[in-house]
Amino acid sequence: MKHLVIDILMKLAKMDVEAKELTAQVEAQSLLVAALLLTAGKEGSDSIEKNISNAILAASRASPDVIQSDIDLLLTHINRLLAVTRYIDEDVVERS
Repeated sequence: MKHLVIDILMKLAKMDVEAKELTAQVEAQSLLVAALLLTAGKEGSDSIEKNISNAILAASRASPDVIQSDIDLLLTHINRLLAVTRYIDEDVVERS
């Protein structure tokens, strides 16, 4: 019984580490996307935003295996990243 509890705790710890690693990767990618959009400027940002949306919609139409809830979730996260970038950009402009 003792070994079973230890095995379960070890598996939970491993899952926790993997989840933290995935979270760190996502956060790093989010910061990278925001920095790239800020570097691209307003016009470049708008173009990138349109291209991302078009790519997601095209991929969803091309494959019947794609679930609409997955598309909605992806678009929600992308829109959140874009909103953060817009907020930072506006804040920088106001401070200038």
